[in-house]
Amino acid sequence: MSDALSNAVTRADGFVQRSAPPLERVFFDTLLRRQDARALLAALAEAQAPDGALRPWDEAPAPDPALAATLRGLTRLDALGLLDHPVGERATAWLLARQAPDGGWDEPGADEERRIALTGEVAGLLAKTPFARASALAGAEAFLARLWSVERVQGPRYAPILAYVHALANVPSELADEVLQWCGRELERGFRTHAFDAVAVARVFLRARARALPGASLEAGEVVATLLAAQAADGGWPAEAGGSRTGATLEAVEALLRLGPSA
Repeated sequence: MSDALSNAVTRADGFVQRSAPPLERVFFDTLLRRQDARALLAALAEAQAPDGALRPWDEAPAPDPALAATLRGLTRLDALGLLDHPVGERATAWLLARQAPDGGWDEPGADEERRIALTGEVAGLLAKTPFARASALAGAEAFLARLWSVERVQGPRYAPILAYVHALANVPSELADEVLQWCGRELERGFRTHAFDAVAVARVFLRARARALPGASLEAGEVVATLLAAQAADGGWPAEAGGSRTGATLEAVEALLRLGPSA
């Protein structure tokens, strides 16, 4: 790890230890390999209800707190390559039981765009587990395909870009080549025009498990440089609308570790 990356992670460590809930601090220590995954897996198992949903471990508002917490828990497991754990298996079963007849996922008050965002997130995560049924993933792909249009991501519009990249980088689809090309172009446009911040752009790379994206000349090194420049004096990263600085900081550090030159 370069000196710049090492210094950024050290500063972020101070912010996380001061600001993050206990479970997120355990995740951060695991991400940095200061401890093995047993403590995090035990904490997630303790937060898991008998039906497989995860109970929220902070007070972040959400239309469906159990759904938000379950997706966050799977995202943490994904960051560590631990989606094959029994916690992930139970969470997957709970999410599959919530899939709507049209193949998508829903939450209270969700409009069409929110359903696309949610379905892309769920399908992308479940496709990385060994537990999701192929028929469920095919249903999610069909839902997203029915609602796809180039105009959906032009603007650029971040939520559908993230949704389609996350899902179609991981779920087989005849539309993948076309859609990912458009998403890559629009993501880069959002990056170049500063419509999307550094953490948001890095998140797309992380969800795709990629260091480069179709349709974009933007590569990992440029994302890392922008992330380093965006770190605040207290070691954290700015929150996005509706998000938290802790969440942004955890994702930023994950991106530095995954996309940095030593990754």
